[in-house]
Amino acid sequence: MVLKLFKPVTISIALFLILNCKNVNKKEPFNKESFTEHYVDYVKGTLLLPRHYQKVTEERLPYLFNENDNASIVKMVMQRLDADRRDYLLFTNEDDTNDFILIHKSEFMNFSKKDGNQFLGVYENYIKNSYGLGNYKRLQNKISQNERSKYLKIKYKINADGLDFYQTQYVVTSSATTFGVVEIRTEEFDLEDLIKRIRYLVN
Repeated sequence: MVLKLFKPVTISIALFLILNCKNVNKKEPFNKESFTEHYVDYVKGTLLLPRHYQKVTEERLPYLFNENDNASIVKMVMQRLDADRRDYLLFTNEDDTNDFILIHKSEFMNFSKKDGNQFLGVYENYIKNSYGLGNYKRLQNKISQNERSKYLKIKYKINADGLDFYQTQYVVTSSATTFGVVEIRTEEFDLEDLIKRIRYLVN
């Protein structure tokens, strides 16, 4: 009797696991309606960002730095860009104002794997000097390419003043331009998929 019951139960569990594995691996279709297009002059193209991300105006900046835990980190990145005289745009998440996306101008660079490794070393030193040894962990570094562009991605989990957050740096280059994107988020999920979807107006 136990064996007779065991077989149907085993089959049911196996079917449940198979169906759930299919659901986990099934990728949600991309819905452009969930995003807003942002034209960036020095990118020479249009980026998609989730609708809840809004551009931060200069008038809004002083209030932003008073309201958010991560704002001091963004301020540090902006000061470095100001010192290098690089243009940038800053966006913040209306649903979680500790999440930022910063897009900045960069010199054109058709980087190789060797260049990517050198940049990784420089950026690792920047992270160490900014947050202190032992306060960060590198989660990912990669170079990826599609038919329109290629990009370098470096991602860290950082602890600063007892706050955990994720900082991801992209260097993106196409035939027309090179630019950087910095994500500072409280969630581990990042927007790499949108980097692949940049619509360049000049090729």
